[in-house]
Amino acid sequence: MRRNWIESSPHNVLGFTQFPFFLSDVNCKFLVMLEKIETWKTAQILVEARMRLSIVAALTKLSPGHLRKLWHQVHGEGPRNGKLPESALSFVQTQNSVAQLSAYLSLHISMYGKPVLEADSLLKSWRTHQQLCGPLDINAAYYAVRDVRASMLNFVKCGGCNAHFIYDSGMTLTSRCPFCSKSPLA
Repeated sequence: MRRNWIESSPHNVLGFTQFPFFLSDVNCKFLVMLEKIETWKTAQILVEARMRLSIVAALTKLSPGHLRKLWHQVHGEGPRNGKLPESALSFVQTQNSVAQLSAYLSLHISMYGKPVLEADSLLKSWRTHQQLCGPLDINAAYYAVRDVRASMLNFVKCGGCNAHFIYDSGMTLTSRCPFCSKSPLA
């Protein structure tokens, strides 16, 4: 008869044949506690980056009330109120902002293979972008990933320079490649 790993463990001095219930319960509670701590740590990083609280709440599943308190502790003031942007295009003001969002999306997709809408992946790709390319609003990064993932925004490859960029034919700033100005339809 094959012995399980508990029976064969050199640390099994009491001769247990099954994992002791009290240890299992303690370990389970400990793991849940660690997970909660990790979630709060992620929420704090997102709040420090000034991500809108409704987005932080959606990503971390923490209550908006607790997140408001966290925001106040971190920034010494209340969070911004008001309507959230409808899409990543709300952050597009200049040709440079199109290039920044396109560069961020290219980096994010190259890191994960597809647009991944999870707090840890957003933070990792956003931080990497900040180090390589300079400042980018974390909210813009979130909306760009969300919109491309939901096919609300096109992310096309330029026929001129082979860079990928956000494309929306209805908006002048996003109707051409922000890097070489070539139209994707040409």
